Amino acid sequence: MATETTMTTSVVNATGTPNNPNAKILIYAMQHLGYDNFVALCDIIDNSIDANATSIKIYISAKDNNFQIIIVDNGCGMTKETLDEALKFGSDSAHDEISDLGKYGMGLSTAGLSLADKTTVLTLNEDTGVIFKSATDVEIIKKENAFVKYLGEASEQEKAFFNAQLDGSPSGTIVILENCFGVKNKNVTQFSNKLIKEIARKYRMFMESIEFSVNDKPITAEDPLMLSGVENGYEAEIYSDDEYEVSWVNNITGEKLSGKVHAKLVLLPNCSDSKAKELGINMANQGFSVLRNNREIAFGFMPWFAKHNSRNRVRGEISFDSSLDEAMGVNFTKNDIDMVDSVDNALQHILKPQITSMANKIKRGMEATEEEMTSHIEAEDAINKKAKVLITPPVKKEQRNSPKPKDVEEKMEKVEKSEDEERKLRIPKKYQGANANVRFDTMHYGQSGVMFEAEQEGKTIVIRWNVDHPFYTRFVRENADNKTLVTSVDFLIYSLAAAQIQAIGEDDDKAQMIENVISTMSTNMKVLLS
Repeated sequence: MATETTMTTSVVNATGTPNNPNAKILIYAMQHLGYDNFVALCDIIDNSIDANATSIKIYISAKDNNFQIIIVDNGCGMTKETLDEALKFGSDSAHDEISDLGKYGMGLSTAGLSLADKTTVLTLNEDTGVIFKSATDVEIIKKENAFVKYLGEASEQEKAFFNAQLDGSPSGTIVILENCFGVKNKNVTQFSNKLIKEIARKYRMFMESIEFSVNDKPITAEDPLMLSGVENGYEAEIYSDDEYEVSWVNNITGEKLSGKVHAKLVLLPNCSDSKAKELGINMANQGFSVLRNNREIAFGFMPWFAKHNSRNRVRGEISFDSSLDEAMGVNFTKNDIDMVDSVDNALQHILKPQITSMANKIKRGMEATEEEMTSHIEAEDAINKKAKVLITPPVKKEQRNSPKPKDVEEKMEKVEKSEDEERKLRIPKKYQGANANVRFDTMHYGQSGVMFEAEQEGKTIVIRWNVDHPFYTRFVRENADNKTLVTSVDFLIYSLAAAQIQAIGEDDDKAQMIENVISTMSTNMKVLLS
């Protein structure tokens, strides 16, 4: 007899009964949410910007390993009522304005808790003319087992401190974080320098109207796309800069919604290895900058942007306003996104072909000269002759699930045609057809680059050796006359490449994982052979 596995519930008491949390336990949990130090501080800075501040000063100090962080802004300040809400958990003052950087109305309280045992706020609103104070102390909350806080007028000493910091401004706010147990790096200089870099990048779009400083050190904008001008004349080239409409379905109402996302792709300057290192043009800094209301909330990984040496000079930027928070999957701390599938797919079909084209353009500039090359023709011949009995990945078919905008389509067709013609000039005739199973190319990826990269073009597996890597110089180039050895090494790399491509299939997560494996292997081989 089948067992009933479903159950219908109903609300017995419509008015409900109080379900107050145990403050002592909950406060401990909230303090250990894993809130990143710099994300937490940026939440407080967001509040200052939303208050129309033109100056935001941060002071960091330590005494007996006890960190203190002070954030001073000359924004509009708060009334007593607004201040009361500001340090409330689950505040009623959630941000509704499209232009606001805040989101859930919990930035100050949650950020403060993640960093410090004690949070004090001093604030002056021009309309009231009174400096008010609110403070929460974890030790008192634990002792009382209730979410209690102080709220009232600041003391004379606190007023004097406030006026000294605001230097006569008619309004402003000071946030004081004491006993900062949550600060992971207890070195003031290192912590400050890291914070400066975070602010310089995340708030770069605000630098013209707002003065930022840490310990009286002014902060200047840092643009990962290098579009604001770089010293010595190094500046990026804009590849595409367009606005695209995306659509999604509201997960509660089922309503179909739409909005516009701005996407920009740039090609960073081609410069020497030493200059590239200085400017941070490397694999670690690859990826996309994601801006919400002009504030960067994420940088780096995109599911359809796998990091690779050939993409060191590729950077992207995606920007949107807070009306697209649901579509872009903005998380609670505003430091990451998880786009809904329809938006992710739309942007992928627009941007991925362009990224591929940019990478190909870079690759052409990285190709080794004939003098630097070692012949891999013997391996190509042997592999292509045995193609029918080898285990090879299935031929990839081009996916066109959604159309590209006409201008993007036309641009891509032109670029792809040019690339095909140029490729044919480089490839021997017998390997230009569809029957070729493998093709070896040689590239300059630098000594720190991957040993090789592999991708599939139709049926052909294209393997690009890095002629700069110690493995290639030691076992291939220095043994160019030993065809048996070179061919055997080519067989090994081909077998790895074929297995790699077959394992990945159409899975972008697997692609990223295997890229990381190849990168780690290449780094270890470099160390061992150097």
